[in-house]
Amino acid sequence: MARRAAAVPAAVAGGCLRYAVMEVLGFGRQIEAAARQAMAEGAMGHRRFQAELATASVLVAAEVAFGGPAVGVRGRVDAVVQWGGEAVAVEFKTVDESGFEGICREGPRYAHVAQLATYLEFGPYPRGILVVEARDSRRRVGFALTQDAVFGQWLRQRVAAALEWAASRRLPPREVSVRCQHCDRWPRCFADTAARDQAVAAHPRWEPAPPVPPLWLQRVPAVAGGALGLAREEGVGDGGGSRISGTDGI
Repeated sequence: MARRAAAVPAAVAGGCLRYAVMEVLGFGRQIEAAARQAMAEGAMGHRRFQAELATASVLVAAEVAFGGPAVGVRGRVDAVVQWGGEAVAVEFKTVDESGFEGICREGPRYAHVAQLATYLEFGPYPRGILVVEARDSRRRVGFALTQDAVFGQWLRQRVAAALEWAASRRLPPREVSVRCQHCDRWPRCFADTAARDQAVAAHPRWEPAPPVPPLWLQRVPAVAGGALGLAREEGVGDGGGSRISGTDGI
């Protein structure tokens, strides 16, 4: 029998409830070779980015352990920087060039934002910055986020539900969406790819219950080091904000 983890990982706390429960219960994953390569390249990008922050003398700490059984979630904050006398959580993500172009046009991916929002809700960070880097060109874009009470309440409900389901050793109902086609645990929900694709075609949008509240972000510079959103980008004021919900950026 799989060993149960102590808390919900921050990376999945704001996503599919069924997947979060699988993570808590230690279910295996089917990670394809291309995904493993992307993860390895992302890890190298993380180290390079953290080194830049250290060189710019803005890094307080890297890979900061976060949460645990007492708060119900766990994870590691990629970096913590000092800004205006307060600690700011930084989440760093890498994507392919096509994904990066889409983020620049339409805003960040919900899963990335939800992970950062989890740090803000359950941790000691009132503000956070999401930095997204294109793996090949190393172009970057950044988004600033502040703690949101409405989303935080929804998130706490989801975490509590995930832990309750995990304690019962049962899985909650499926939350079918197009994300199922890229999920590394999809065989736990569907008999085969045909069944999965048929379900997704019938219900492509993720519709958790209760519905996920939107989050508002401010686009900021994210070129390197001290320019990591610590100064507002010229030409980007209040009009540089964007709204994201659970059906965005998937």
